[in-house]
Amino acid sequence: MSLPFAEISRVIDQLEVEINNGGFDQYFYNSPGGDAHIALEALTLIGAHHTAAILKDAMARFPGGAPAIERNARQAQLAEISPESDAFASEDKAFLAYLENPSALADAFARS
Repeated sequence: MSLPFAEISRVIDQLEVEINNGGFDQYFYNSPGGDAHIALEALTLIGAHHTAAILKDAMARFPGGAPAIERNARQAQLAEISPESDAFASEDKAFLAYLENPSALADAFARS
């Protein structure tokens, strides 16, 4: 599946904003977490493989290896796997180290 750049930009921006503001717990709790599978595809497509691996690790904590798309169902899953909002501490730390810049990679992808 090929994603249009507007969709790539949207899901990457939302991923960064949510995680920078409150970590993966916040990302999955809020609406953007329903697009985690699209964000994973977008990160892979633009070459943000390190960030994609972090997101994939976070997603793997959910039943079946991915969070529910529907927000209420995803929030119920999150309450089970991260009741203290600390289940994603290692993924938060890895993401916030910014070993690659997803937004810059998305921009470079758009120019290519």
